[in-house]
Amino acid sequence: MNFFDQPYYSLPRTFGYFVGRWPFQTSLQKFLIGIVINLAYILQVGPKILADIVHSDDRELIFETLAPTITDFAAFAKYINTFINAKKIKNLLERIKEDWRLITNNSEKLILKKYAGVGKLMATGYVGFVYTSTVMFIIEPILPIFMNSILKTNITAPHKFAVPMEWIVIDKDKYYWLLLSNSSVCIMIILTTLICYDVIFITVVHHAYGLFAITGYRIKNLPNNTIHEKNFPKFDSITNRGDIHYKHLVSCIRIHRRALEYADFIEHTFAGCFGVVIGLNLPLISITGVQIIAASNTFQQKMKYVMFSGAQMLHLFFECFLSQQLTDISSQWYDISAKSQKLLILMTIRCQVPCILTAGKIMGLSIESFGAMIKTSGSYFTMLLSMQ
Repeated sequence: MNFFDQPYYSLPRTFGYFVGRWPFQTSLQKFLIGIVINLAYILQVGPKILADIVHSDDRELIFETLAPTITDFAAFAKYINTFINAKKIKNLLERIKEDWRLITNNSEKLILKKYAGVGKLMATGYVGFVYTSTVMFIIEPILPIFMNSILKTNITAPHKFAVPMEWIVIDKDKYYWLLLSNSSVCIMIILTTLICYDVIFITVVHHAYGLFAITGYRIKNLPNNTIHEKNFPKFDSITNRGDIHYKHLVSCIRIHRRALEYADFIEHTFAGCFGVVIGLNLPLISITGVQIIAASNTFQQKMKYVMFSGAQMLHLFFECFLSQQLTDISSQWYDISAKSQKLLILMTIRCQVPCILTAGKIMGLSIESFGAMIKTSGSYFTMLLSMQ
């Protein structure tokens, strides 16, 4: 069985295959799926831009198309990043496979399984919420049509789309259901590309948690002198055979260094894209907030924008929360020989600089920065609301 077929990694593998960005699928599959995804972006974003051009004097319409268009650009930025950093993403995934092979201690494998399981659970919940929000966003325009059909009223519900769209040469009323279906499919494809990127991020970050947790486990569970050296992982090269604590701490330092390298690799892979996405997220949350207050005429519209806003905030919170967790995770150690304590100085010095994931190397992602961004979005919200 392929390593990534196991349940812990089935979600990133499945989404990676869906959007043609799984590092281990064929080039032909990636190319064909890439054509479909780029076509979906064109068919979804193009009509919205046309609507803005045709109705350039309608400020409310332009405002309504703004938030979904920003979301499309954020999703596209993540999709493009999977091309730019394709080799890095592949290396991150291959490192996961390698770590599972190198770590042979059963207790340490359980730690990896624990964090991989938590990562899968978190990713599943994230996927479920985003898709639920997307479905609410898509079906809002057709709810009045269904309600009128069920209640058999004589009121004719307008043919609306999730966001204002214009095709110029196509009659929107005549081909309403065809155009609505096309738009809905395109929205789901675009959101799937965004979700794929985030699921991979959640997976690799939780693997980093596991490596740091193994470091802490080794330091906390120092062996006694009767433990045979066969209990050490295969990649620990034992050079000082007279001190079992010394040998054990060498293994601690190596797994700690491996965890640090992996965390740095995550930062190099995702930092640039996070900078773009967070730069778009701040005005996006504010715009959606204004739509909830000022531009929602019905309960369905309010619910649509509330769910949409919730998905945006959850997306931003996940990135900050996961980075905060990576920063916070640390190791503990107890009284050991003076000779062995010298080895811990290396780890102690390195731990003075915490592992931080950033947005474009400009701002560290953390719960504190999440609060600051929400506060900034509130300022944008107040400014936009005053313009209404």
